[in-house]
Amino acid sequence: MNTNEHDEIRDLLTLAAAGALSAERQKQVEAHLESCTECRAEFALWSRLTGAIEQIPTPQAPMGLVERTRLRLETEAADNAERRQQRWLFFWLTAFAWTTTLLTWPLFQFFGGRVGNRIDLSWTHLGVTGAWITYMLLVGTIGTLAAGLLGKRRIEEGRTI
Repeated sequence: MNTNEHDEIRDLLTLAAAGALSAERQKQVEAHLESCTECRAEFALWSRLTGAIEQIPTPQAPMGLVERTRLRLETEAADNAERRQQRWLFFWLTAFAWTTTLLTWPLFQFFGGRVGNRIDLSWTHLGVTGAWITYMLLVGTIGTLAAGLLGKRRIEEGRTI
């Protein structure tokens, strides 16, 4: 047997000791071991090592690990779904608030003369346009305060949008 074939068989000794070779290759290694004392000694060493490794107990997952992991994943999925739903709700509420606030301008213009005649705004020195601007500022301030308070509550609860 030449040196290349010997080195090739020697590289297979660990796999042969573990029983991981095909039947054909295993027979080839066994045939070589009959004629080579050096490889036979190394194979014996690898066989003892493989046997010792097989004696080591396989670690087991702690009891309930799979169930805890499943519950955690379900909780995270539910939290993500809730966050997504709340983002959309926040978006649509914001869009609704801006739309209704901005649509009041044409209403003030349309009803301005009629409402202005019935409402006495002379004590404010604002007039209909000034009343609308004040209304916009008041609604914006109340909306900002409400959003801030809701955000603060969510932070205290440990949740984010």
